Amino acid sequence: MSLEAARTYLASPHLEPELRAELEPLVAAAAAGDAAAGVEVNDRFFEPLAFGTGGLRGIMAAGLRRMNKPNVRRTTLALAQVAKARAPQAKTALVGFDTRLQSDVFAREAARVLAAQGYQVYLGTRPLPTPFLCYAMRKLGTACGIILTASHNPKEYNGYKAYDDKGAQVVAPWDAEIEAAMAQFPLVPEPPAAEGDARIQPIPAELEEGYLALGLSLMTRPEGFRPAKVLYTPFHGTGIAFVPELFKRAGIPLEICAAQAVQDGTFPTAPRPNPEEIAAYKAPLADAERLGADVVLANDPDADRIGLVAKRNGTWELMSGNDLAALTLDYLCTLKRLKGTMVTTVVTSDLLPVVGRHHGLEVMWTLTGFKNIAICMNLIEKRGETYAFSAEESFGMQLSDQMRDKDGVLASLVVAEMVGYYKSKGMGPYEAVEALKARIGAYHNRLVNLEDPRPGGAVRFAEAMARIRQAGLTAFAGERVVSWEDFQTGLWHGEGREETIVDSPDRREVATPIDRSNVLKFRLESGAFAAFRPSGTEPKLKVYLQSRTDEALLDRMETEARQLLGL
Repeated sequence: MSLEAARTYLASPHLEPELRAELEPLVAAAAAGDAAAGVEVNDRFFEPLAFGTGGLRGIMAAGLRRMNKPNVRRTTLALAQVAKARAPQAKTALVGFDTRLQSDVFAREAARVLAAQGYQVYLGTRPLPTPFLCYAMRKLGTACGIILTASHNPKEYNGYKAYDDKGAQVVAPWDAEIEAAMAQFPLVPEPPAAEGDARIQPIPAELEEGYLALGLSLMTRPEGFRPAKVLYTPFHGTGIAFVPELFKRAGIPLEICAAQAVQDGTFPTAPRPNPEEIAAYKAPLADAERLGADVVLANDPDADRIGLVAKRNGTWELMSGNDLAALTLDYLCTLKRLKGTMVTTVVTSDLLPVVGRHHGLEVMWTLTGFKNIAICMNLIEKRGETYAFSAEESFGMQLSDQMRDKDGVLASLVVAEMVGYYKSKGMGPYEAVEALKARIGAYHNRLVNLEDPRPGGAVRFAEAMARIRQAGLTAFAGERVVSWEDFQTGLWHGEGREETIVDSPDRREVATPIDRSNVLKFRLESGAFAAFRPSGTEPKLKVYLQSRTDEALLDRMETEARQLLGL
């Protein structure tokens, strides 16, 4: 079937010559019985790219499961069709791109398709951060938006984030309708006619000014503030377009890692440009040591995530997303007196909502991913409530209600100011976290990334999840399980009863059920938890662990989780 699909793909008169030249010898080898070629052809054609937590994402090459111009055209045609039905009054769209290889080419192709479909299209003229593009979508009132980015994946990858008429990444029903519409179009759609190109124009420059002003408005400007020495790295990405200017206008000095300030889609100094991995910080840490910096702040290439590295007992350590989010929330609540509702995810540390409640905030929970947090932000707006803050453990937070995605750019300014605030009190970031936990309570968290690359790995993870779900757990890591949540059925189990899992359990009168997902979460008598979340498409599974006592419990929990999953 995959070989047949590949031949159909090659038969299209609209396939780009470079893609044809790459694919033809591979298909010929597979047809001649080359096993490796057959596996590769199958991987490229057995199914289309699907909308995951971060949109479409794949290796750049020819094929149905790869990122390329035909897939960009096909997806954009489907997005336009759904947007016309879902947001018929809006006549504009926005397309942006990051520093990755071919991102600008794919963005131009997407913009031309939208223009040919009748939209007035705003197209970025240079690589721009995802959060700014999301801000621009809402200010322009677009029917839909597209950002060509693969976030922090290696250089071989690119991706396609699709946004709805509220400037949020598409979720149900948009995502399913887009995938259904894609099936109606040829595997290799015809390129758009040039007549529509006149409807493409740059993103208005005044929106950049508005975005920078928004960032300045988020500052707390504490009395007696003295800036810390901050070194910034954009990991060869888009953050360099805004972060230095933002700090300049704020009057906060900023050192920049010159080696990683160059916008380069090959990521020469950080092959995995992920702020969640300390290995990516090799170049900036060398600069930080030489310059005597207090902290290193990092954005991933599309600048929607933020990472912080600081010294702990004399050694540079990467702060967890859980701790950084909780510390930032406590700082903003203390100095800006935040009010309203905050949003967190079901796999994020309990430290974050406990801090929020400590300061009088209401709390909403949702599934992993800022596209789900955006749903909650829309609900908060619909209820007439005030949005306060949102974050998740994977280094993402949103400090403003003006966007519907995470923002590492504006967060970098607030975090830098926070580091200076604590420095003026004689504390580094880690000392500040310990002081927070001394007030609020101890929370130790760990993310365990599991992979089973053997054939059938994804199936084995699915079977393991089914076994755990069917058997249930009464004890885990030597502790009694007091309750568990099955997000696939939408039910909480505990105290001999069942309840629907809702986004606002403290206010069930206004709460709505959380969407279904293949996630299991078990709470233990000490306040610990273990959550299991498999990938829907890859042989990968994430286990999120929390201990209220010590790291030794995390070790026991990880060991037992691996045993449960057969690893």
